[in-house]
Amino acid sequence: MRVFVSVLNVAKTLLRKSEGNITTSFALTLIPLMTMVGISLDLSRVEGSARQVQYALDSAVLAASRELQDDAKDKDIEKKAQNYFNASLQANSVNATCGAVSLKIDRTEFHIDSSVTCEQKTTLSGLVGMNKLTFTRDSETRYGVGKLDVVFMFDTSGSMGEQGRMGDLQTAAKEAVKTILKSKVKKKGDVRIAISTYATSVNVGEEYFEAVTDFPPNEYTCTKWKKKKKKWTCENWKQLSATCVTGREGTHKYTSAPPGAGAWIAYDTTSCNSATLTPLTDIQGRLISAIETLPTSGSTAGHLGIAWSWYLLDPDWSTIWTGDAAPKPYDEPDLTKVAILMTDGEFNVDYMSNGDSFAHAKKFCDGMKAKGIQIYTVAFKAPKDGQEILKYCATTEGQYYSASSGDELSDAYKKIATSVSDLRISH
Repeated sequence: MRVFVSVLNVAKTLLRKSEGNITTSFALTLIPLMTMVGISLDLSRVEGSARQVQYALDSAVLAASRELQDDAKDKDIEKKAQNYFNASLQANSVNATCGAVSLKIDRTEFHIDSSVTCEQKTTLSGLVGMNKLTFTRDSETRYGVGKLDVVFMFDTSGSMGEQGRMGDLQTAAKEAVKTILKSKVKKKGDVRIAISTYATSVNVGEEYFEAVTDFPPNEYTCTKWKKKKKKWTCENWKQLSATCVTGREGTHKYTSAPPGAGAWIAYDTTSCNSATLTPLTDIQGRLISAIETLPTSGSTAGHLGIAWSWYLLDPDWSTIWTGDAAPKPYDEPDLTKVAILMTDGEFNVDYMSNGDSFAHAKKFCDGMKAKGIQIYTVAFKAPKDGQEILKYCATTEGQYYSASSGDELSDAYKKIATSVSDLRISH
């Protein structure tokens, strides 16, 4: 719109300064010029809406395919797809008006093809009778094709050190990683896995701390100086930062915006265990090593673990996770993004305003779903509150798992790994 205003201002100036035929000629070219600018602006708006519609449709068809795998009736599959599509459009405030999602269900190959047609009202294009623009988006699920980016979120709080829980998690998670990395791929790097860990906070490590907080890691300041033999020495040091982070406030509080001015991550605690993040990789040894060295200490700030699961998958963070670890765009052809969240407790530590860890976790899960990220969840010997938040975050009811033993945990991760390995989006 600012482009149009600038054009209009120039036109007014020229009309005031021109006379006769020059004024008439310019006036005759002004309307086409304004129309071209208007059409350009409207096409840009439609392109943005179409991209959001594609996210929503991809998520809807994956959710529908999960229902198909569970042998749901066609009408229930169609209802699930439509409800998920509508919710995603609403979450992203899409301006376009879309018709019903059309599904073609193949029960022999367990495939689903989908399409939806939408229209968006125009602004200045109405000058030439273009009152709306129409577009159609398609999506389908196919087994064993397409690209896959997965993040595992692991609870490393103190309770995970009890009753052999961490050992059970390590066994189950390692097998899941191996299963996913065995997925059929067209080329190296098409299937990648990241690891997000959390306890009292999230430890991003020295490598990433300053890049996300704009402050050096492991900083101290002296709070008490004393002069001894003409030399000043510090008698009391205060730690200002470690390598752990706690969230952020402001307009980007619940978004996946990359760190920067107005969006830096807070670090108002020095309490964090040694578990760090592993950006996307297809190197199995790196992932297995990270799982085998998971510690157990601290409390449970689950919302932060969910936030960083999102950040590890988000393309806007490619300035932080670079090279082979850089997240692909959400609209990358044939790409499916998956988050697998787990906890053994209730979310009981919070650093952010206006809510608690449970409420903040919902916001982050909503944000991931709106971007088309498929969410699977695993409650391992978790209390009621821990189960409830994971039920809320799961994309569908069938993507929530509850385990009360090591064997059940391994079974849950095996089912998830097989599902995400097999079922991937294809455009």
